[in-house]
Amino acid sequence: MCAASMVKAHRKTVDIGTDHAYLPAYLILNGIAEDVLACDIGIKPLLNAEKTLKAYSLEDKIRLRVSDGLKKVSPDEAQEITICGMGGTLMSDILKDAPWIKKNGIHLVLQPMTHSEDVRRFLCENGFLITEENCVLDTGRVYCCIGAEFIGEDCTEETGFYYFGTLPPKDDISAEYVKKQLSRVNIKLQALKKAGIETEEVIMLQEVKDYYEKRMQSES
Repeated sequence: MCAASMVKAHRKTVDIGTDHAYLPAYLILNGIAEDVLACDIGIKPLLNAEKTLKAYSLEDKIRLRVSDGLKKVSPDEAQEITICGMGGTLMSDILKDAPWIKKNGIHLVLQPMTHSEDVRRFLCENGFLITEENCVLDTGRVYCCIGAEFIGEDCTEETGFYYFGTLPPKDDISAEYVKKQLSRVNIKLQALKKAGIETEEVIMLQEVKDYYEKRMQSES
């Protein structure tokens, strides 16, 4: 699992939006974590998680808790925080609602399904350094996994960075991800231009496109 490979070993780990708790189970079974707090917003997903725990005899290794994001997690319970399988805007909101994550030693592993630019922007504007990015192909779709740690320093980047991160392009899957991101930008930019709309968004999207082209030239 891409996300699991980015989790630092032997640390207090919290998985948000755990659903079936497949990631916590993997972390325990592969010796990456000794115990995991697995959270979800409602009881129904945790019933699915409970089945996974019983199937692998992990009831004493994984704790289940109903929590809206990180609201029911205390700062002393988390060093590693994993959030996977949800939109980037929602993911960013979850992180914003937990200001205690902004402390040294906190490491995040995030896998946004959409709008990864919102996640990168939040991280950079809130003192997190993006340390690692990888892409994975799952059921025909490409997703990125982002690893970040809090350093408490200004990590603000150009707007284009938030769309492409550290990825362009080191392997076929990453190249496909970057291609899709660029396509999103181009489609929206052309639609706005065709409609004769001149807004700050048009300027921003053009900056993203220019950033990509400049970066590709520098790496060629």
